[in-house]
Amino acid sequence: MKKIILASIIALSSHLAMAEMATNSVDPAFTKIEALVKANNMKGAYQELEKLAKAGNPQAIYNLGYLTQTGQGTAKDEKKAIKLYEESASKGYPVANYVLGKNYIGGTLGLKQDTKKAKQYLEKASAQGFADATVDLAVLLFAEGTPASDKLALQKLNPLIKKDNYQAIHAKALYDISQGFKNKNEAPIKQGLKSIQDLAQKGYIPALMAVGNMFANGNIVPQNLPEAKKIFSTLAKENIPQAKESLAVVDKMIAEQAKTPAKAAKKS
Repeated sequence: MKKIILASIIALSSHLAMAEMATNSVDPAFTKIEALVKANNMKGAYQELEKLAKAGNPQAIYNLGYLTQTGQGTAKDEKKAIKLYEESASKGYPVANYVLGKNYIGGTLGLKQDTKKAKQYLEKASAQGFADATVDLAVLLFAEGTPASDKLALQKLNPLIKKDNYQAIHAKALYDISQGFKNKNEAPIKQGLKSIQDLAQKGYIPALMAVGNMFANGNIVPQNLPEAKKIFSTLAKENIPQAKESLAVVDKMIAEQAKTPAKAAKKS
């Protein structure tokens, strides 16, 4: 089955970050496009995608949207990119539905922030089996804060959790912790923390960031700035979004703490 996806990454923020083209294709046309991308011939890749798009291929239309969004092989045009994503989504391509949903969440690419539309697009992508969309949809449902929305979110996450989907496990863990604090119940807090710590040990980046933030803030676990700095330093070296900013905040906190004993000594 032909498959060419400009992969999207949700990691540490509500904004969509698009990654490089990833392919797993037996279709000769897409194989040619893959070769052009690897050769950094984005104009050629764009032209080949156009041929497939004119034949109605939803994957090609989506990828044209990405190249148009980023200005690779063609002029950058976010409005045109949105139209291409919408065309691809209308033809049932799950990644296009997902991308539109993410951009409506963040109000990016010139779209007005619209949670209702975001849920509609994410629901479509989720129904098409796109796991990332299911997790994001569950997070939106959790944000509504009603028993019914919580129940529905958990129903959507549970099948993924059973498949050991890290994103789903992480989302459920954060929900457990928030509910524990809301209801003043330590059991879900401990359960959520254990899940996040397990994911962090497996190298799951959002969980590592969460643990680093917990050590930095000291609200859920005892504050441990050196450990937080160690985590953020490692992630910053890997160019993980927000890690450098978090590291700078922790360095400032460490510096402030170092001044405190000196000030106390002067007063005495």
